[in-house]
Amino acid sequence: MKRFFIVIIISLSGIRSLVAQYDAQLSNQWAAINYYNPAYAGATDNLELTGLFRQQWLGIDGAPRTAFVVGQMPISLMGKTHGIGAIGFTEKIGLFSHTIVSGQYAWKKNIGKGVLSVGIQGGYISESFKGSEIDFVPPEGDEYHEQEDPAIPGSDISGGAIDAAFGLMFSRPKWYVGLSVTHLTSPQLQLDENTIMEVPRAYYFTAGYNIPLNNPLLELRPALLVKTTSMSPYAEVDSIVAELAENSTAKAMMTMMQVDLSVRMIYNKTFWGGLGWRKGDAAMLSFGGKFKGIEAGYAYDFPISAILKGSTGSHELFIKYIVDLSKKKNNRYRHKSVRIL
Repeated sequence: MKRFFIVIIISLSGIRSLVAQYDAQLSNQWAAINYYNPAYAGATDNLELTGLFRQQWLGIDGAPRTAFVVGQMPISLMGKTHGIGAIGFTEKIGLFSHTIVSGQYAWKKNIGKGVLSVGIQGGYISESFKGSEIDFVPPEGDEYHEQEDPAIPGSDISGGAIDAAFGLMFSRPKWYVGLSVTHLTSPQLQLDENTIMEVPRAYYFTAGYNIPLNNPLLELRPALLVKTTSMSPYAEVDSIVAELAENSTAKAMMTMMQVDLSVRMIYNKTFWGGLGWRKGDAAMLSFGGKFKGIEAGYAYDFPISAILKGSTGSHELFIKYIVDLSKKKNNRYRHKSVRIL
């Protein structure tokens, strides 16, 4: 497994045009919907700030580590309700690190008993590669790389570009459905004079439903996320990776479609536990709870692909801070500074 990741990192760093996948893979995707779709900004009456950390494929050197903060809230402008949001995201995979900082705006219109939301997102995306940390001695018989390769950067390199996203969402009190596209312009990042990294578009379909049960204390909440990328994240090195990996791991990483299905049982709108499934990748177990204005949750991914041979699974933790702005509108409390929200 370690050899597999070394081959991925070195191969990607040695080609002129790279293709990268930037959007994080999340098990608690329902907790930060505006990360995938800017139209969700302002979807509730709350100010919501969510921090999330994910350690993927524990036990494998160089596996993805993800951390981000997202926020969203409604605002009133010219007598109409709009939404605003923000994202700060960073992820490290081997010697690669990428970062996204973005702002969001969502226009909303009431249609019958539902709300149509149109969202846009703009920001900056950057990538860096720690070439100074390369210490690669090819295994005996390796025909692809020598100990010294002029195509592999020997120093740290980085680059950035403007990034954008667009989304649509229609929601009613008990359900929502959304479509979005991230990295709208397929930005190209010039890392150095020999290396250009392209970030392909990613397309998302999100949906969720709140199902009340006969017991008034229980509620079932299924959620669905379908992701499609415009090309394989490692399109330039598919043949090399597939030959060296000798298992389905390479295929899982190169897939153009990802399907996440989860369902949570909510007790008294306070505690919850859930199960999930990611096609060809993992089965998920999650639980969490809410106390006053704080909500927190944990998810464990158990691999169901060949990655199980090298990893004990993935861990994900989020915490969300919630302020009900509708109370403020009703003058039930007032704040003089956002620092004491």
